[in-house]
Amino acid sequence: MSRDDKRRRKRRQRTEENPKSVWIMMSAAVVLGVVIIAMVAQLVRLNRQGERLNTQTKTEASVDNSAENSKKAGESKKAKGTEAPQETQAPAVEHIRKDLDPDKPMVALTFDDGPYDRVTNRIVKVLAKNDSRATFFVVGNRVERYADTMKNAFNKGNQISTHTFDHGDLSKMKKKQIRRELTRAFRVMKKINGEEPTMLRPPYGNVNDKMRRTIKIPMIYWSVDTEDWASRNSKKILKKCKSISDGDIVLMHDLYPSTAGAVEKLVPKLRKKGFQLVTVEELFYYKGIDAEGGKVYFSGK
Repeated sequence: MSRDDKRRRKRRQRTEENPKSVWIMMSAAVVLGVVIIAMVAQLVRLNRQGERLNTQTKTEASVDNSAENSKKAGESKKAKGTEAPQETQAPAVEHIRKDLDPDKPMVALTFDDGPYDRVTNRIVKVLAKNDSRATFFVVGNRVERYADTMKNAFNKGNQISTHTFDHGDLSKMKKKQIRRELTRAFRVMKKINGEEPTMLRPPYGNVNDKMRRTIKIPMIYWSVDTEDWASRNSKKILKKCKSISDGDIVLMHDLYPSTAGAVEKLVPKLRKKGFQLVTVEELFYYKGIDAEGGKVYFSGK
């Protein structure tokens, strides 16, 4: 084969191959176009789904919030509707007995720092068994926790008065703080008993002129201190009570089982001696003491 024939053959081969290459490239372009179109369509579809999902989520959240708000509003109305009757609840019993004998000796047992179910209930039980009553100066922040215990003592005719809300030292407070402390105590006690306390036992026994000017109810001290909080011993508590006489106000605390143990023995002993165990209100009533707000009283003598 001559050199010219070889050249003509190569040119013919290149001419035959070119259409194949063009066809392959065109086919690839078509396939690529189809893929791109499919991807764009998928993206559009996903975007629309996302928008619908977002709209649905917002709607559900709105419904949930509306339902929650409606629920809260209903609970608020319900709470408001149930609190009002408690505020106006009448006392369950008459707290000053009219059948006591003014010629017989009287003593007022008083208990601070409660209520505490394990101790207060024991004291209330022995008092009721011996036709006796006492005064409980309760701490406001304990009242709701031991509401049933306080209510039981109240319904048995015992006097429930205040020892402040947080057992704070009122002598170190400003007037505004004193009022707030007592207001909080009054509110929680009235919610349960239906009435506000009429007497105050100052924490730590501290009183100053600012308190006398600010506090509108009588402040009650004591004439016999059992020091039960220090000894926590029933025998020592009873020993401190040997000096009890007509008109005394006795200080104890219904936090300690040892105090309950002493009271369970003391109450029947005093009754056998002819004592009438009364509340501070009853003591003042029969002794003719007109207790005034802001003043301090140590006994009924």
